Amino acid sequence: MSPRRRAHRIFALPLAVAVLAPSVLLTGCFSAPPQIVQLNPPAGSTQLDANATVEVVFDQPVNHQSVADRLSIAQTARTNLGLTGCDVAAAFTAQPGAPCWITWLSGESGFVLHHPGALFAPDTEYTFRLGAGVTSASGQVNSLDHVWNLTGAAAPVLNSTSPGQGATVPRDTPIVLSFSRAMSAAAVAAAVSLSPPASGLQVVRNTLDLGQFEVIPNAPLAPATTYTLTVSRRATDAFGEPIPDPVTLSFHTSALSVTGHLLVLTGPGRGDATEVVLAQLSAPASGLPIPAQVLAAVPVCTDPAGCGDVGPGQPTAMIDTATVAPGGRWLAVVQTDITRLGAAPVLRVIDIATGQDQVDLAGATWPAWSPGGSTLAFVAADASVQLWNAAGESLSALPAGAPPIGPPIWTADGDALAIPVGQTATGPAHIDLAVPALSARYALPGISGSAGDLVAAPQGEELALAVTSAPATTPTAWVADPSSGHPATRVGSGLVPVGFTDDATLLVALSAPPGSPQLAGLDIATGALSPIATSLGTIDPESATVAPGGRQIAYITRLASGADAAVVANADGSGPLLLTSPAPGLQALAVSFGG
Repeated sequence: MSPRRRAHRIFALPLAVAVLAPSVLLTGCFSAPPQIVQLNPPAGSTQLDANATVEVVFDQPVNHQSVADRLSIAQTARTNLGLTGCDVAAAFTAQPGAPCWITWLSGESGFVLHHPGALFAPDTEYTFRLGAGVTSASGQVNSLDHVWNLTGAAAPVLNSTSPGQGATVPRDTPIVLSFSRAMSAAAVAAAVSLSPPASGLQVVRNTLDLGQFEVIPNAPLAPATTYTLTVSRRATDAFGEPIPDPVTLSFHTSALSVTGHLLVLTGPGRGDATEVVLAQLSAPASGLPIPAQVLAAVPVCTDPAGCGDVGPGQPTAMIDTATVAPGGRWLAVVQTDITRLGAAPVLRVIDIATGQDQVDLAGATWPAWSPGGSTLAFVAADASVQLWNAAGESLSALPAGAPPIGPPIWTADGDALAIPVGQTATGPAHIDLAVPALSARYALPGISGSAGDLVAAPQGEELALAVTSAPATTPTAWVADPSSGHPATRVGSGLVPVGFTDDATLLVALSAPPGSPQLAGLDIATGALSPIATSLGTIDPESATVAPGGRQIAYITRLASGADAAVVANADGSGPLLLTSPAPGLQALAVSFGG
C-alpha cells in the first residue's frame, strides 16, 4: 500500500464555525466539554486515497449518539450530495463489510470512519461537519460546530499501452499496460479482454511497478488479425477507485518476431512432454516476466471410453524434441503416439502461421534446422540422414554412412553437417562431416569414439563435442575446425560442451557435486575454467544451452517449491529470469534456442 497522502492546502471557512486547519487543533473556550485534539488525515488534506479512513480523536470519552446525530459529510461544491453509498448515521451501527461503518477507539474517545464501499469521488472536496452538541460521557456539551475539508485524489488512468493504437506488431509481441498509480491486480485482470478472444489470458503485475501489467495470452495471437483490447471500469487502483472511462484500442498482428526465441518442452514429468512453449529472450520491462506461450500441444483423449492405452482426458502422444526454424516460419516436432504400444515416432513439420502440418515423416528423429532456416536435416527411419527443403518442400538424402547415434549439427556457416555415428563391423564410432552442396560425406580426422553433445561455434565450421573412447567412461571435450586444416584439439576431461559463448570460449557442464558450480566458461586456448554461478534454484546442467549468438544461456532449474522451471540468463550467468509458469500440473523439461 502507498503511504497516506498529507495536506497540501488549507481552506477558509466562515467564522461562525470552528475551522480545523492542518496546524491548528481545536481546544475550545471551555476545559470541561469534549474537544477534538487530532484529525487523521489532517484538515485540508488533498490527494487522498479513495477509501482513506477518517479518524477523529477527542480529549475524553464522548457519548456515541451525540456524535452520530451530528456528523455529516457533503461535497463542498454540491452540498446536496454526500459520500455516495454511505448512510453516515447508519454507519454508527453498521457492521464491518457494509459500504461504510464506524469503529470506536479504545476508551471511547474517538472514532474511525471506514468506507470501502463508498469511495471518495476523484478530485472532489468533501466538507465534514460535526455540529454543536457533542456531549462527553460525563454530560458536558461542546457548543461549537466543527468543520473541515478533505479532497480525494484524481482517478487512476491508463497512461500508455504497448502496442499502441493502430500499431502492427509481431503476433507474439508482449502486451503491456501502464497506469498512473498502483492498481488492484485482481481488478485489472477482471477488466482486461481481447477481441477476437484469446484463450487462457493471464494478466501479470510488475513486481517493481505496481501500476504496470503484462497481458499474456496462452498461445501467440493469430497472424494477420486486428485485435481490440478493452480495459473496462472494473479496473481500480489499490484502494478501489476505478478508471474514469473504459479504454479501447486496436492493433494488427503480423508473423512471429524474428529476434529469436526460447523453446521449452513442458509436461507432467521427465520424458513426458506434452506442450511446446515459445518464449521471448527478454522481459518487456524490469519486474515483468518473460512471456511464454503454447506453440503446439499433443491432442487429449476425448472419448469417455478411453483411447487405446490412454484414459479419457489424458494426452495421446508424447513430444520427444522440437525445434523452431530461424526466422520463425517452421516448427519441427517429433512425437510418439502412446495410445498403442510400439508406435514409431513421427516428425511433423508445421507451418507456424497456419498451424498446419506441411509434412509428416514416420520413424524420423533428431531434426536440425540450417542457420538460415531453409533446410531441415533429420535422421530417417532407415538411419539415413535426409534434408527437407522448405522452399520446394522436397526431400533429399545425404551420402550413405554409418548409422547416426545422435542429432546432426549444422556448422554456423550452413555449409556442413556434423553427424555422430556408431561403431560398425568395419570401423569405430566417429564423427562424419557431410557437405550437402558437394554430396560429400567423410570421417572427421583425429577423433574416434562414441561422440555426443555436439555444438557449433557462432562463426565458420568450428565444433565442440564430447567423446568417450573405450575403456574410458569419462567423456573428453574436443574442439575441431575442419576448414582450418588443423587437427582436432583435446580441451579437457570430464567436461561436456554446452555451447560457444564466442569463438574463444566454450560453456561446459562440470562433473561437480551438488552445491558447487555446475557450469563454467572454458578458455579454449589456455584450458582455464571460469565457474558460472546460477542463483535461481538447483540447475540441471545437462539441460543447459547457449543462444546462437553466444550472448545468453538457458537451463532448467528446480525451485524451492519443487517445480522445474526454465531460466534465461546472460552468458556469464548474471541477470537470470524465470519464464512465466507452465500450466498447472506441468513442469519445464527441456530448453533450446531458435526462431
